[in-house]
Amino acid sequence: MPRKKGITVPITTQNKDVTTTFKFVFGHHPDISVDEQRVLARILEFASLELQGKLMKDEIHNFKRSEWGAVNMELNVKDFMLSSEGWSHEYVQGMLNRLSRRFFTYEDDKVWTQATYIAEPFYEKGTGRVTFTVPKLMWWAMKNFVGGYREFELNKALALPTTYSFRFYLLMSGQKKPFEFSIEKLFEWLAIPLKDTAILDKDGMPKIVKAAYRDKNGKFRIDNIEAKVIKPAKEILDKTCPYTFDYTKLKENERNPRSRVIGFRFYPVYQPKFRDQELEKKELLIQIPGKALLDKEIYNYLTTQIGFTKEEVNRNKEILIEAQRTIPDLVYELSLLKGKSRDKKNPKGYIINALKGKVKDKE
Repeated sequence: MPRKKGITVPITTQNKDVTTTFKFVFGHHPDISVDEQRVLARILEFASLELQGKLMKDEIHNFKRSEWGAVNMELNVKDFMLSSEGWSHEYVQGMLNRLSRRFFTYEDDKVWTQATYIAEPFYEKGTGRVTFTVPKLMWWAMKNFVGGYREFELNKALALPTTYSFRFYLLMSGQKKPFEFSIEKLFEWLAIPLKDTAILDKDGMPKIVKAAYRDKNGKFRIDNIEAKVIKPAKEILDKTCPYTFDYTKLKENERNPRSRVIGFRFYPVYQPKFRDQELEKKELLIQIPGKALLDKEIYNYLTTQIGFTKEEVNRNKEILIEAQRTIPDLVYELSLLKGKSRDKKNPKGYIINALKGKVKDKE
């Protein structure tokens, strides 16, 4: 049974802002499916959490580093297969097969490298359990921000129903200034073939797709590009996402209305009504030092008695603020936790995790 196209079900995972390298785009594969993109979004989620020092057991099903630096991950099929109309074992197997055959290329001024996105996919039928390995080079590339970065809402990305809307959302998220793409560059970012290209079919076998959106003379069909790619993606983002866009056409001669279109200028548009309010609150908190948000007595105890640095307080200020709000005598509680943490391998981590548990109990 093939994957059915239908309305996506509500996303039940905890929403979060995910940070990814600007060089990591979901292009380069004209045949990549939205479900494959969702698997990659999940991998980016975990890479982002590790960078923030927040990768904990209760945030993912399973996550382990191998002795060679690769990352072994375990997910549930429901984490990335979101159709309300169901899916088949054959589809899951085919999707993982295709993704494991794809390569990601990373290049900057100093290095060039290529790696598969995932390796050794394992699907346990009847349980929904999926495991795979993210190669060391792939994991490194996902966390290398030399060329800049993007930040996007995980649940917004997971809920997008088409590959083009997914790619446009990643491209626009967090952008503030207009930017321009030539047609060729836009095609590259959206993985639209500029020439006849070999892709993988549903069985993971190679096949040839013809260059897209051209007339019989080889000229770009701008009307088709707009009607089938840009406008449908914009319509989806307009209705659901905190970031969408407007655009204008760039012409070879701007003074001549009949001049050839050579590209597009995109204007990012922020839609606060679709922004997750809790994440917006967290983003604002990041800009305020922890010292200004915590009672002086609490801040001093953390830094002088337990040994938290200013940076460590700032990194954990969200849970510290919640603990201050919900625990009547936080200094006394911290003194108890300090004593219990002495024989722990990571005393500060133990204290923060204990506070998270106590705050959760108060909810």
